[in-house]
Amino acid sequence: MPSPTGEDAHIYLQLLDLAMQPTLLAATDWVVFEFAAASHAEFEKKYPGGTDRSQLVSVLGFYESVGALVSRGLLHEDLFFDAPFRFDLVWDRVESLVVDWQKSSKDPAVWENVIWLARRHDAWRKSTWRLKSEAIPTDRPPSKQWGETQGHVGFTK
Repeated sequence: MPSPTGEDAHIYLQLLDLAMQPTLLAATDWVVFEFAAASHAEFEKKYPGGTDRSQLVSVLGFYESVGALVSRGLLHEDLFFDAPFRFDLVWDRVESLVVDWQKSSKDPAVWENVIWLARRHDAWRKSTWRLKSEAIPTDRPPSKQWGETQGHVGFTK
């Protein structure tokens, strides 16, 4: 896979801005710390409507959108998976629900990008992820220098 580009950095920063908005931040906190439903039926019974349900749908909608970008090569997976988006924490809480939701709806498109993102994240963790101290030696300069001008975001090779 090619290295991330300036366009990837631009999209990453826009996603980070969205993820740090108070509403999505609070919704993600709720999913990580309070949400509890292991199946679609349990979810429907426990969260029939209102704020709690919309918080989960907002968080899953964010990751569904990210999954669409990453799966089509519009956002480099290294940037997303190695960033503070808390995808792994959310997935740990919702995996059984999301898989069951897709199955019970009999529609493979339901949360398909979230599920794809989770599978890809698992593969990335096993094959690509390394501690920064091992992945990027501190005794050499970064491959791209901030502030140099090429393209529209200020990164160069």
